[in-house]
Amino acid sequence: MRRGYGDEAREQLAKARALALGASLSFSGMYVCVKLLSPGVSSFEALFARSTIGLLVCFVLLRRAGSAVRWGSWKLNLARATCGFLSIGGQFLALHEGGCSLSTVAFLRHAAPVWMLLFVGPLLHEWPDRRAKLAVAVGVIGTLLALRPQGGESAWGLAVAVSSGFTAALALISVRKLTSTDHPLTVVTFFMAFVALVTGPMVAVRWASVGPQWTQRDLALLGITALLGTLGQLLNTHAYRHGRAVAMAVTGLSEVVFTLLLAWTIAGDALPPWTTFLGGGAILAAAWIATRPRALPDAAA
Repeated sequence: MRRGYGDEAREQLAKARALALGASLSFSGMYVCVKLLSPGVSSFEALFARSTIGLLVCFVLLRRAGSAVRWGSWKLNLARATCGFLSIGGQFLALHEGGCSLSTVAFLRHAAPVWMLLFVGPLLHEWPDRRAKLAVAVGVIGTLLALRPQGGESAWGLAVAVSSGFTAALALISVRKLTSTDHPLTVVTFFMAFVALVTGPMVAVRWASVGPQWTQRDLALLGITALLGTLGQLLNTHAYRHGRAVAMAVTGLSEVVFTLLLAWTIAGDALPPWTTFLGGGAILAAAWIATRPRALPDAAA
């Protein structure tokens, strides 16, 4: 029996969904490992270790891939890396200096699908339909229920946290655009190299004054953090290669569910309230809505 275009489109969509969920699970494990680090490890040290080890892993994979890897626009790669770093740096700044709670920062960062609705049309020519808009709305409500952001944060801290969601959206849109010309491995390699170069001098200044204060446990956690972060980046970039940007961003909200559950089971956090499970269910429902095959084959994926 011949396979039609619709069957291929559905397989592409299912593959994109599986890759996005795998990336979310990897990122969740990474954040739990970061949470378990001792106070002697600064945020920039963790970023530097993650990017440096990840860069070595990417070099090994690039060597194995050989000529099959495509390098494309360095300008777009630079824009993606800059937006990604600003998003991560903004989250750390809002948490440590801005006085924002973890739940508030996480919620505002995961508002990226909302921002993407404004830009995917003119930038990617992927005009969101009613289903995509519904999925974003359900996902945002679910994230709000699951995280329950707290009040009382500083105004500038909230502004920085909001900007991290905005720059995250631009980074993800750049990833979607890059995957049409670049191999996912080169996109991740460029990003890792950029973060390592930016955070390297900061780590050098810190070590010159106080020296590294990492324990053996920290070294193990940093290694796992780097491997999970690199795996998540690769899976996420592959997902954006096969699925529409907004649909993949909504599916990426499952990271909230995975992180809360891992924090409860592994990091020893308190049992989440019932609103967390309700919000988690809404997030997964949003991911299903966003990635469910459409009736018309040319609208899938």
